[in-house]
Amino acid sequence: MKESFAILTDAGGDFTREIIEKYGIEETPISTVVWPDGSNKETDIYWDKMTPNEYFTLMTNKKNNFSSSIPSPQTINDRLTALAKAGRNVVVITISSTMSGGYSAFTVGAREVMEQYPEVKIKVIDSLRYSGAIDLIAIEASLCREKGMDFDSTVKYLQDFRLRIHQCGFIDDLFFLARKGRIAKGKAFMGNMIGIKPLGDLCNETGQTQIIGKARGYKTVMKLFPEYIKRTIGDPTNKSFVVTYSLREPQALEMKKMIEETFNPKNLIFVPVGQSTGCNVGPGLAAAFYAGDEPVSPMCEKEAVILNELLKK
Repeated sequence: MKESFAILTDAGGDFTREIIEKYGIEETPISTVVWPDGSNKETDIYWDKMTPNEYFTLMTNKKNNFSSSIPSPQTINDRLTALAKAGRNVVVITISSTMSGGYSAFTVGAREVMEQYPEVKIKVIDSLRYSGAIDLIAIEASLCREKGMDFDSTVKYLQDFRLRIHQCGFIDDLFFLARKGRIAKGKAFMGNMIGIKPLGDLCNETGQTQIIGKARGYKTVMKLFPEYIKRTIGDPTNKSFVVTYSLREPQALEMKKMIEETFNPKNLIFVPVGQSTGCNVGPGLAAAFYAGDEPVSPMCEKEAVILNELLKK
């Protein structure tokens, strides 16, 4: 008999109702976004109240500052308690602990609920990733469950799987990055003038995107995009991809088409960046997430070499 453990994520992933239903993933506990006027609004997870373009266009205005907030302890406790009452073990996948306090909050909540329901196992996994990478981990958990893997084996597998997830793409709203203090304002101005597109992969050591190269213009990015994936994915057979974007849908659609034509993916999810993650990512992202056969190298050193070889061609 297959074990019916529950799969739960925080708002760091980018899900649609179709993904949730298809893969049997629990509804994400509601978090909030602090808007420029200081008001707190529940995260519009499925974009029912406004479109992604409307949301991210607001962020292009330097006067508009957004921030995200994790679910309340009570919200987390209520959601985990409901699953525990039903006798279900739970695997929780959170955005990187270096990007949000979600991992700590869910860990505390899990400990409290397991004290009340000692027969239930709740494991909180720090994804060390964000956005579409969390989707990949949740989908992989669903596939493990479908194959009949038990809870403990699935958790162990996911702990290893997360370290193999790559990102290939860019984030090019340099002015937004400057407002967040990630780059100097002068560099943002000059980079924007000459069309610089910072390219990054996911770093296991920092739990964040590591910039490993810079391309000039979208044409260069798209030329190296499939080649970088070929060099880092290993065996592409039966691999899943998630393509996410914020105000860069045309470029993301081009990436999606390249993946379909080059890799014949087992699953291909195309989804905008969610509101919560979007507060930190901002406008200007187009990226594909996928798992390689081996863990991402320490500090993305091998990946940086590969990318810079491709940039020289």
